[in-house]
Amino acid sequence: MSEIQSINLHMLSEAALRLRATNRYLEEYAITQQIVDAESAILQLRKALEYIAFSSIAPNKKEYELFRASADMRTDYKKDYHAGKILQALGKINEDFYPYPLLSATHQQNGSFHFDRKTTGYLTKKRFASTYDRIGKYLHADNPWSVDKNFPSFVTEIPSIIHDVFGLIECHAVFIKTPEFNGVWV
Repeated sequence: MSEIQSINLHMLSEAALRLRATNRYLEEYAITQQIVDAESAILQLRKALEYIAFSSIAPNKKEYELFRASADMRTDYKKDYHAGKILQALGKINEDFYPYPLLSATHQQNGSFHFDRKTTGYLTKKRFASTYDRIGKYLHADNPWSVDKNFPSFVTEIPSIIHDVFGLIECHAVFIKTPEFNGVWV
């Protein structure tokens, strides 16, 4: 296994770890109704999404590094953290960078395996970006003079988001298009 494959898998493992932590905090919130538990769940969900973004850099690392080096501001990709901006940059490098969710493999008569694409039950790129952006407003203290963030409504959405994130990462293909390699990781 190459270093970039190892990094990709490690980042996805971290994402899964954070998603399970999100569930634990939500379970605690259901019992205690303490906002700190819900906020902790939201923080772990955000980190899970960031780990998925970092995992997506791995197969496109060289191209991402070059792209970021040519940016007008903050050219060091090693300081990137905002998952939405990472996804935007990756889309300019490789339009097929986003994980391609798959159903479990089926064994074919010729000995090969076939993966059908999932059509539902996964986090789309559009929902990824909007969820990541929405989460940001819940990670800051509430300004008493601001409008209501509708916190309880967002907390009730989190289990379906977790489900869809797991649906994205549990079995997927990664399309790699670089000068050195054109192929797929499953």
